[in-house]
Amino acid sequence: MKNLFKKIGALLVAAVMVLSMCTAVFAIPITNQYADKITVTNLAADVATTLNVYNIIYLDVDNAGNQTWKVVDWAKDYIEEDTTNGEFKIKDNKSEDLKNAADARTADYTAIESETSHEFTNLPIGAYVIRAFDTKGTYSLMVANTYDKAGDTYMASKSANVVAKMSEYKVTKAADDKFVRRGQRVNFTVTTQMASKTNAKHEELKTFKVVDTSKGLKPDSFVLDSVKIAGAAKNVDPSKATAVSNANGTVTYTVDLSDFIASTEAGATIEVKYSAIVENDHTYNNSATVDSNTVDYVPGIVNGYTGTVTLKKVDTNHKALEGAEFQLLKVPSAEKEGAEATKTPVKVVKVSDGVYKVALDREEGATDILVATNGTLKVTGLDEGNYEFKETKAPTGYKVNSENKAFTMNVDEKEVTVDAGEFVNTKLSSLPSTGGMGTYLFTIIGVVVMAGAAGAFFISRRKGSEE
Repeated sequence: MKNLFKKIGALLVAAVMVLSMCTAVFAIPITNQYADKITVTNLAADVATTLNVYNIIYLDVDNAGNQTWKVVDWAKDYIEEDTTNGEFKIKDNKSEDLKNAADARTADYTAIESETSHEFTNLPIGAYVIRAFDTKGTYSLMVANTYDKAGDTYMASKSANVVAKMSEYKVTKAADDKFVRRGQRVNFTVTTQMASKTNAKHEELKTFKVVDTSKGLKPDSFVLDSVKIAGAAKNVDPSKATAVSNANGTVTYTVDLSDFIASTEAGATIEVKYSAIVENDHTYNNSATVDSNTVDYVPGIVNGYTGTVTLKKVDTNHKALEGAEFQLLKVPSAEKEGAEATKTPVKVVKVSDGVYKVALDREEGATDILVATNGTLKVTGLDEGNYEFKETKAPTGYKVNSENKAFTMNVDEKEVTVDAGEFVNTKLSSLPSTGGMGTYLFTIIGVVVMAGAAGAFFISRRKGSEE
């Protein structure tokens, strides 16, 4: 019996030893010591930037007091240790994957900063990915390490300074009028930011040019109106603003602001205003961007449109009539009408028979007489407003229609065509033809009447003399 108890006791001891060996060693992230700060600089000026911070490496301690570095599960495929300095970095070509993985999660720390720098304080020792974005562009991912290697361990914290670098800036383009007439001068405004002074390749910023590529604008009509940098007006040498016609029919207008790189901080707002005359009678379009050697820019695009009107010239039976002449009149708006509102003839140039476009200022061949051909008339390049067709000469054998044909051109975000309908003429009243029967009849009657009158006159003279 005594041996039995000894055996049971031995088994219990062995079981306890086995259980103790199998007891899990629990690990707990260290969050209350080795804390430090991360400072992010070089954020865009004049805009609120959102900063999201994700902890990707943390210091772990088990219940035995052993400390080890851990990579969070969602980031482990995109992070590696840099063997040259012991810091963690993003694997080559994995930035986009890491960005998508971070965006799918809730940030551990976040802030909205309106200044050009922000400081995160009291962050646990480790490594962090920082995502920054605002309405002006997209920043590259940033990695901050808040630990310092001490011998073979990484137990010392340190502050981290990170320089934010735009990987892509946005360019916004605006026009003061998008539904225009041919020959109209349109004012454009381009807004963007000064590029980063260096990029991830350690290239220094040497080139900064605002470049507008347009189609439908008159090459020699570009005029630089103003340049503002961080809200302050700048004088730009006229030689720095040039327009060049390209073989494909486009025009490249360049404003070189490279001289202002040294005196302008990265992210500062750049505003360039200029104007040009619309030459196309259907549409115009232009795409403004920035030529910079450190940052890519997303272009800002503006499209503009004009209006077209068609008219049919017919008789009372809706048969097409040839050769009528018209004026196209622009009717003043209600605000301008008052005592003596004046309808202004629209100057046009002929494109083909019966087809005209609004004339440029002092354009060769400009006229205000439009001739309907094969019963049709077409005018392109019109802007919004009220118009009237006025007939100035009717087809042969027809009366001039004194009632003008009115129509309205409405603004739209596309090219507009208005059908003004039919302009009807009626025939002239029938008159005797020269030398016809009617002429002979009237002549004979006249001769008879005159002969009778003469005979009566002589008879009355004779009777008078006999008495």
